[in-house]
Amino acid sequence: MPDGEITGRDPIRETFTPERELPGDVALSDAVAAEIYGEEIPAAPTTRAAPGASKLVTFLWALPGTLWLLLFLVAPVIVVLVVSFFTGTITGFEKVWTTTNYTTIFSSTSTYLDTLGKVARNSAIVTVVCLLIGYPVAYFLAVKVKKVQYAFALFIIALAPFFTSTLIRVEAWIPTMGEQGAVNSILKDIGIINHPLSILLFSDFAVNVALVQLLVLFMVTPIFFQLAALDQSAIEAARDLGASGWRVFLHVTLPLTRAGIIIGSVFVFVLAMGDFGTYRLIGGGKVGSIGVNISNLVSLLQYPQAAAQAAVLVVAMVIGVVVLLRFAKLEQGF
Repeated sequence: MPDGEITGRDPIRETFTPERELPGDVALSDAVAAEIYGEEIPAAPTTRAAPGASKLVTFLWALPGTLWLLLFLVAPVIVVLVVSFFTGTITGFEKVWTTTNYTTIFSSTSTYLDTLGKVARNSAIVTVVCLLIGYPVAYFLAVKVKKVQYAFALFIIALAPFFTSTLIRVEAWIPTMGEQGAVNSILKDIGIINHPLSILLFSDFAVNVALVQLLVLFMVTPIFFQLAALDQSAIEAARDLGASGWRVFLHVTLPLTRAGIIIGSVFVFVLAMGDFGTYRLIGGGKVGSIGVNISNLVSLLQYPQAAAQAAVLVVAMVIGVVVLLRFAKLEQGF
């Protein structure tokens, strides 16, 4: 080849572009060549979902649950609200709009608000007692039991009573707490009492005890899973800084499990407010209940009045839950 003839070969590019066998070599040689020649490396092609595809998938996933809530939660509440403004008759109601059902509830002669206040008080007591019992149980299962398999096994054992009917578990308190029941018999045998304690059945105390037994698991479950998922590094850091066990619990563990506490409290409070069977069986007609009142009105075909009482009960539940969430400042904790 004559001297000076341009062959099109570039010794520099040949030096910095080795034989391309591995992806890493390609990336390195392209980068070096781009730096020398000022070239831009074309971006690797990426695969993207079609516009709106992710939203469609999210919508399809949420659709069944949304329809279920609309049909079996929102729609019944709307029906109750509408019926509560109808005029009651001897045989049911007629579609004539009126506010008489609500004025009757809030009249001075009505005992509804007093009953609602007592039910709210009992529900608050049950919630606090369930928390005092449920948190130590959840803490023991999630923290003190070292092996996860053992913790979940004990948790399943705690679930065992709930495999039976709620009605059976409520009725079991009658022979246990009655005047001739096991508790009074034991107390008389050991000389603590001379006469049976009537407070153990057909009283607010008896209703609250039965409700705690029925609902305590609704407090244990969210707290247990919250503790099981707790970040142990925060606890270890507090211990490394010299914090005592109580200070670690009060300033680290308890705040980090606040979500579980609030969720459990909401479940227990709402279920206790709307309970019917426990008040009917354990209260024995001596303990007022909104559920029992509504049941009696329905049996008398007073559907609008029953719907109005149910609507006020729902509003009271919502107010109680909102106050609980505001008090706990859940939105600031997580």
